[in-house]
Amino acid sequence: MRAERRNAVILNLLVIALTVVFVAMALIVGRAQAAEPLDLSVGDPSPETFLAPFFFTVEDEAATAEARDEASFNVPNDAFWVRDTTVETEVRNEVNSFFETIDLTARIPESELPVVPTTEVPEATTTTVEEGGGEGESTTVAPSTIAESTTTSTTLPLRELEDHVALVRAEYARFGDAVDVFVEVYRDDVDRVAAAQPPVFPVMRDEVLSQLAEQFDRGVRDQSAAQEAVSRDPRSVFLSLPGIEDPADRLAFRDRVARAIADVVSPSLRVNEEVDEARYEAAKDDAAADVEPIEVQFPQGAPIVAQGELITQVQLDALERAGILIESEGDSRQAIVALGAIAVLLTAFFLWRIAPSEWSRPKHFALLGVLLVMAAAVSRLPELIDVENANVAYALPAVMFGYLAAILYDPRTAVLMAVPMAIFTAISTSDPGLTIYAAAATVAPVAFVSSVSSRRQLRLAVALSAAVLAPLAGATSWMFIGREAVLQAAFFALVGGVVAGLVAQGLLSFLENLFRVTTTITLLDLTDRNHPALRLIEEEAPGTFNHSILVGNIAGKAARAIGADPLLAQATAFYHDLGKTKQPQFFIENQFGVSNPHDQLAPGESAEIIADHVTEGLRLARQFRLPTAVVDGIRMHHGTGLMRYFYHKALDEDPGADPAAYRHRGEKPRRKEMAILMISDACEAAARALAQQEDPTADSLKKLVDSIVGEKLEDGQLDESALTFGDLTAVKQAIVDALIGYYHTRVPYPGFPGARVETP
Repeated sequence: MRAERRNAVILNLLVIALTVVFVAMALIVGRAQAAEPLDLSVGDPSPETFLAPFFFTVEDEAATAEARDEASFNVPNDAFWVRDTTVETEVRNEVNSFFETIDLTARIPESELPVVPTTEVPEATTTTVEEGGGEGESTTVAPSTIAESTTTSTTLPLRELEDHVALVRAEYARFGDAVDVFVEVYRDDVDRVAAAQPPVFPVMRDEVLSQLAEQFDRGVRDQSAAQEAVSRDPRSVFLSLPGIEDPADRLAFRDRVARAIADVVSPSLRVNEEVDEARYEAAKDDAAADVEPIEVQFPQGAPIVAQGELITQVQLDALERAGILIESEGDSRQAIVALGAIAVLLTAFFLWRIAPSEWSRPKHFALLGVLLVMAAAVSRLPELIDVENANVAYALPAVMFGYLAAILYDPRTAVLMAVPMAIFTAISTSDPGLTIYAAAATVAPVAFVSSVSSRRQLRLAVALSAAVLAPLAGATSWMFIGREAVLQAAFFALVGGVVAGLVAQGLLSFLENLFRVTTTITLLDLTDRNHPALRLIEEEAPGTFNHSILVGNIAGKAARAIGADPLLAQATAFYHDLGKTKQPQFFIENQFGVSNPHDQLAPGESAEIIADHVTEGLRLARQFRLPTAVVDGIRMHHGTGLMRYFYHKALDEDPGADPAAYRHRGEKPRRKEMAILMISDACEAAARALAQQEDPTADSLKKLVDSIVGEKLEDGQLDESALTFGDLTAVKQAIVDALIGYYHTRVPYPGFPGARVETP
């Protein structure tokens, strides 16, 4: 057994190696040779017109960058200005210092006055103030500003005007002529205060501070613009000037004051609001990031660049994306071989994981290799169909491999075929839409084909699969080509699906005969009553024929009850007694109107004749080229069971009879369908015998089936089958229901002999 398994593994590895070779040949042979690598650059004239081999998009990096720059530039900075109050404080302090300087430099300090000899040094300046006509009082008054000291009649002497102006200008030359005006107004206020008139200097000082505050509250963002605006349009200031009677002089004085105030405010202004650059740049970056890449679409078959046209960066990127600017054909072919080999190895690995039993059957593995090579060859069809309409490619018969794998193997293997089919299509077409369609089309028929039990259902499965492919191709084409291609793609997929289904049915017969695989189609052919082997049974052993048909119906119903293959159970039942055609008269169902020849034979001879019908059946099965699964039914329907009738007859003659001489020389069932056949065969024969003795009832048939199944279990005949006790319960109930239908009691008809009418 180990040697056989080792040989099977070696053969399978050889099959894989050959499959890789033939798949590579199918993908490469006849492939158009690539031209020399194109050395194209932006601005070069195109040597020819290049068409897009498939639908794709390319990002226009220049347009995207421009759009992002524009979005970043258009972000307003209004929300990102930050006010700096320290600037305002500094400016106010500087302006107040200007006013203090005017005040402090207005008078000659005592240290600069000439020394006058005196006999008594007064501690303070004494002034005489007459108030209300009362007596005179002596009061000490310290020097102060004009605004604060309005009652002083004698103070330190004022400087000369020119000296006063010069001292202030030395520190505040930037205020220009405004220094002269403010100094003059300050000095004139001395006289105004003395005359009990309101001073002007404090009003001017307050106006300067007020205008500065307004400007800072409004926000100084452009220092030059703000200074120019103040200088260009000085604001008029209301002043009470009782000492100036002439209206023209009053107006001129006010204009002069307004100009002086503007000359102080303007150079004092500084930027007090600045943009928070970090936040602003982050906002600009976010705005740029929100701009989606600008892509240019190139539908399949559309020109990328026309001959003679100067190549742009977008067109150059598109040529690279389409694979037109290739490095070398050698590298491409090596990649194709490598990818094809990976597809084959993946399929073999997955098959080993999901169906390890296939590794023990090199023929089945070789069949898988044939399917893979065919899939690789079929994937080249869109390349061979040289038409302008790209939708014709959706006639790709990928669905054919779903049919073949589902019928030749099982649904899981059929789904597995979608992997190599998609890889081969991607290699051959470089079309993502067609690749997705090929994978989906391979899977599409699996659900419809896996449960087929008649040719009508097979034809219906082909129609339903084609109906599924139409919207699938339409949706795929819509996504990768455009809405206008939907109907054409759906039409070609529908036609391709129908044609692929018909081709698959033709290939099935060839492949199943070549690799000796039992498929649904094979089983359907075997259940045809015109099959030569069945006609032989009907002609040579009609009783056996009727028994086989009845057992087939019972076994099919029982298999259906537990989810086994009803068609396989029925077909094996039809042929399980094929060997009885050699000596049909030795089997009781064919002994109509004649004596039983076993009455004249020794038990050992009879047992030999009965056991020989299995050997003869295997010989005839090879002659009629029956599939392996049906041959298994012939070999296993009795297993190694004991021929109890002849064994007990032998015991009557010789109590020491060897039971091994009275056992069938078959094999125990190893599949559910074979075990069901064994039980159905025994139950039908026993029920027929029961019906010859009494009218069967549901209870008697149930007891009969239970006893037969119990006997098979006790004898170990079901040990190697996959039946569970739950399966056995369902099988027994299905057999009882079938037997009740066949052996129900009939009413007696007047004038007919006998007490009852039996079911034929």
